[in-house]
Amino acid sequence: MKQGLSVGAVWLLHAMARQLGIADALGTTQQGKLALWQVIARAIDQGSRLSAVRLAGSHAACDVLGLGKFDEDDLYDNLDWLSDNQAAIEQRLIIGHIRTPTPGLFLYDVTSSYLEGTQNELSAFGYNRDGKRGKRQIVIGLLCNETGVPLSVEVFAGNTQDTRTFASQIKKVSERFGVGEVTFVGDRGMIKSGQVED
Repeated sequence: MKQGLSVGAVWLLHAMARQLGIADALGTTQQGKLALWQVIARAIDQGSRLSAVRLAGSHAACDVLGLGKFDEDDLYDNLDWLSDNQAAIEQRLIIGHIRTPTPGLFLYDVTSSYLEGTQNELSAFGYNRDGKRGKRQIVIGLLCNETGVPLSVEVFAGNTQDTRTFASQIKKVSERFGVGEVTFVGDRGMIKSGQVED
């Protein structure tokens, strides 16, 4: 007797991705399906690209998602595709999550993530929220709608001050989302007089 591929986790996470609009935002191309598998694989088991390939070998990823055969190089190439298409993917995702024709309230915050290596072009020494002295980091800004649904994520150099990430979010909301009047909610370290002016 031989055990078949595990279906439950992939099927459930795929259904959630469809319900949240993630599957539609990524699209039905091979690259879109690979990106969706990277999201699902990360939710099942936080590992490397190689571990995501191995996970697909024990889970019904290809069957549920309609994926062809792939390896870790395909997943690394897929990261480039995601980077190149991030704005368009976020735009498609936003359409399903903006509740009013002209939204005006956005939630924004930043965090940092320290790195063990030194080969990341955005890594730098800066204010480390994790308390990891001597570690390079990146700064990550997350923009959400009024209910907390993520709309956009942006990565900044590790030595970027919170307030210096703010102007790009204002530009994104006005140019990409087409919003004129806006209310941003952030902590007092984020929004100071210069940011209010923006």
